[in-house]
Amino acid sequence: MVSGKGARAKGLNFERDVADKLRGVFPDARRLFEFHEADANGVDLQNTGDLRIQCKKLKRYASITKIQEIQHEPFCGEIPVLVTAGDRQPAMAVLPLEDFIWLIGEAFK
Repeated sequence: MVSGKGARAKGLNFERDVADKLRGVFPDARRLFEFHEADANGVDLQNTGDLRIQCKKLKRYASITKIQEIQHEPFCGEIPVLVTAGDRQPAMAVLPLEDFIWLIGEAFK
């Protein structure tokens, strides 16, 4: 069993890993630091364009309802994305279907 401090470290490391993986698309992607928590609005990463990303690393995948914690402005083009992973499980991205369809449409133009 992971302690509270260990679970926090696991979560912070996961945020850092996700930011690292996103740097191929968003070179300045990084995790929000703790002293920026008031500005986070359910978002763990910054400099990710219109993607509002929350990361959850738990024993099992986080419930997709966690995406509701992300404050975003859909009318401004912001897209909420939940990135979650379970222990020894690959990371998965969850986002609204309409946004997924729009993104793949943009990618395959």
